[in-house]
Amino acid sequence: MDETSEIRDRLQRAADDLLEGRVPGPVTGVRLVELAGVKRHRLTHDNPDINRKFQDDAKQLNRHEPAVTELRKKLRTQQERNKQLFSEVQALSNRVDAYATALAIVTEERDRLTRVLGRTEKLAPFSKSAGT
Repeated sequence: MDETSEIRDRLQRAADDLLEGRVPGPVTGVRLVELAGVKRHRLTHDNPDINRKFQDDAKQLNRHEPAVTELRKKLRTQQERNKQLFSEVQALSNRVDAYATALAIVTEERDRLTRVLGRTEKLAPFSKSAGT
């Protein structure tokens, strides 16, 4: 592949990436040449067809900018909510683990005391009706 073809391919890949939102940044010719790693004249003078198509597609994309902006705002809000919910789930999971550990310790102690005492009639039962 010669240098001209390679530059065209890089410009086209960069244009596709920008227009499809795979890379961050503004959808501009400057960002396109930066992403492709070429000098600006390679786009404007050597490959005007790619430049024209990119500019036209970018204009079409920017017509829907308010809708896209609103969707991105909603996405960010949902991502923040997701982070918050994940933190809450982690905290609850840790609490459940702590309760399970405490319950296991109490149960082991009860079993140990039962064995040491040798008879269960000396023990008061833990039941819901014990306090009433």
